[in-house]
Order: sequence, then C-alpha cells, then structure tokens
Amino acid sequence: MFEFLNDFYNYEERKVANWEEGDRMVDTARVSDGEKPYETAFQHPEYNDGKMIIVEAYDTKEKAQTGHERWLKVMTEGPLPDALTDCCNAGVAVFCEALGSEMTFKRQPR
Repeated sequence: MFEFLNDFYNYEERKVANWEEGDRMVDTARVSDGEKPYETAFQHPEYNDGKMIIVEAYDTKEKAQTGHERWLKVMTEGPLPDALTDCCNAGVAVFCEALGSEMTFKRQPR
C-alpha cells in the first residue's frame, strides 16, 4: 500500500549521480514532490549559507545525468556564478508561485 514511501526513502534507488568534497556537493536524483521527476542540488559555502539550492530540474534521467555533469563542472572548474537561482521544482513552490507569492529565496547571491 505504501510502496511509494520505500522509493522516496531509498536514496540509492533514486540517485542519478552524486559528488561531494568537504562542504561542497552536486547531487542529482529522482524526486517525488517535483513538477519534473529529476533535479540537481548544488551546495557550496558561498551560497545560501551553505545550504542546498535546487538549481535545475529535468524530465528524463538522461537529461538529469547531462545536467549533473554540467553543474559538476561549474563546481569544480569555475568560475562560480555571481548568483544561483532555485528552480522551484517542488510542488508546493510551484503552487505558491502560481498564487503570486513572492519567492524571495529563489535568487541566492554569492
């Protein structure tokens, strides 16, 4: 009955790719709460007080893999962008944005 919960909590099943080094991370995985089923999270101490930002969402696993590789290059080869923008893939963010809510968290300057 609650098989979707097993999928949600099993990161290894959902993971497309993950890179971590110290306090920096690029993680791409399938999500259950997004408008698109895959997304990439970017974590770096110079953005959003070191908390994750969902930087891109994708329709397919193949696009997610390509996106992960692109964001990994941003993280490791630089230069880092002046700001990152949360793509607001989560269903609740999409809903709030549709209602005209001011999404102040979207743009995260460096």
